[in-house]
Amino acid sequence: MGIIVRAWPAPKAGLIWGLLLLLVVGLGGCQWMGVHPGEIPGETGVEPSRSEAYYHYLRAQQYLLAENAEGAVKEYEDALKYDPESAQMETELAALYQRMGEVKKALDHVNRALRIDPKQPEAHFILAGLHVGLNQLQEATSEYERILVLDPENKEARLSLATLYAQQRRFGKAIRAIQELLRQEPRLLVGYYYLGRIYLEMDQLSEAKKELNRVLRLDPNFVPAMFDLGTVLEKEKQYSKAMGLYRRILKRQPKNSRAWASIGRLALLIGRTGEAQKAFQKAKELEKNEAPIIFNIGLIYLEQKHPNEAIREFRQVIEHPRYKERARYYIGLALEEKGDLPAAAREYQLVARDSDNYVSARLRLAYIDFQQGEKDQAFRLLAELKKAAPDRDDIYLTWAYFFEDERRWDRAIEVLKEGLETNPRSEEIHFRLAVIYEKKKDLEKSIKHIKIVLELDPENPDAQNFLGYSYADAGIHLDEAESLIRAALRAKPDSGYIVDSLGWLFYKKGQIDRAVEELERAAKIMPQDGTVAEHLGDAYLKQKRPADALRTYRRALTLENANITELRKKIKNLESGAKGAGH
Repeated sequence: MGIIVRAWPAPKAGLIWGLLLLLVVGLGGCQWMGVHPGEIPGETGVEPSRSEAYYHYLRAQQYLLAENAEGAVKEYEDALKYDPESAQMETELAALYQRMGEVKKALDHVNRALRIDPKQPEAHFILAGLHVGLNQLQEATSEYERILVLDPENKEARLSLATLYAQQRRFGKAIRAIQELLRQEPRLLVGYYYLGRIYLEMDQLSEAKKELNRVLRLDPNFVPAMFDLGTVLEKEKQYSKAMGLYRRILKRQPKNSRAWASIGRLALLIGRTGEAQKAFQKAKELEKNEAPIIFNIGLIYLEQKHPNEAIREFRQVIEHPRYKERARYYIGLALEEKGDLPAAAREYQLVARDSDNYVSARLRLAYIDFQQGEKDQAFRLLAELKKAAPDRDDIYLTWAYFFEDERRWDRAIEVLKEGLETNPRSEEIHFRLAVIYEKKKDLEKSIKHIKIVLELDPENPDAQNFLGYSYADAGIHLDEAESLIRAALRAKPDSGYIVDSLGWLFYKKGQIDRAVEELERAAKIMPQDGTVAEHLGDAYLKQKRPADALRTYRRALTLENANITELRKKIKNLESGAKGAGH
């Protein structure tokens, strides 16, 4: 079928967008920070209180020039005693606290500034940045949208907003925001770069390549675009071209450790192990602090399924305070990759309770227990984790996965609903509920939860595909189903699941020739999927090609996700018909 069903919750994506957004916020905040004596309300010499305020304000600027943040804070606060209605001073003090990492104080002062002057774009910009730092993405989005109402030409706000949309996978809005930015400034290199990154995130490789090449025509030495274009080429399996691009970076920046590591990763991928090791060694030599590069090389080895080499790298940073706990966790993953579950479990048990990886490590322990038949122990571990971290979605998702594995659908639903009590806006939990209700043949509740996912993220292609396929399979709302599936396909043009959904939709509409065309394409993309093969067999049968249908059904029996009972019935009916025709 056309619905993506993951057996194990995937890690959340979007880290790169978070980093880019913090960069944009930092750059945007710099445009107005500095001395603004003309913006202090009132003129010196007019009122003693305002004269005093101006005096302390100027002293704050002197402290800032001397890089004495504490002295500047005191002078700002003294200035505000004399002029408590200065929105600009409240804003600058908030920005200073933001730079110092004093988030609560920054929030207090920026909110005061906005009470005094609700239309001050600078204050909204700081508030948006604070929300980003707190990972309050919806609130940050609202602030950037307010800034653009107040100042439609604010490029930093529009770029930040586009980045936020991309981080939340609201790709359509992100693209429109960038396009509006480029309408204002057609040669804005960073706009085309972000557009390329968004298309890359959407897996629209031809569009990503077009935008990134445009960036490199504007600036042939723009290294970030080279790296992203290299990623596109790797995804297209054009490994020699990608390698050439990374070597081109090294001609400009011979000491770029990331380029050396990228060459090592590609060499490893194409089986040139010796070359990979030399490139990784060069990357290590170039880093003054080599622990990060060693750790990342370990991740590359793990990603490329070289667990022994990954373990070797992670062991080198096992005593490093910053990487110790993460290294133990990834050593556990590498040992799982090797199939050594007892050793993996021992590593997970060593991950410290105060580590960011503690919950993930305990979840892997529960998974190992479950796989080894220690199901009671697995459930006990999950119960302990729920008490320790009740807001972690992956705990409820893992618990539900265990119940699903036992086909205990109602218990899985109970656990996921418990997760919604803690986080009612969890897209992953609502998505999983939609999948389980679909398995229970409860279409109404399945659609209810997938619609909630689309309310939270209207451009989620997996949710669009799920709902479109559900409608198509039920033979209802077929025009809406087609719109949903086509929207999903625009976001993921090479997804076999979505192509299968489109083919099945045409089958349900009675457009059999178009159904066969799309289902044959889906079968090429996903040759091991039994459901796709069964759909294609059904379409062949409708096209009056019984021999092709029978051959396809027989092949489907040997594939993953095959509906064995239904396929055997179809094969038996066709074989009986063929015998009858022979007599």
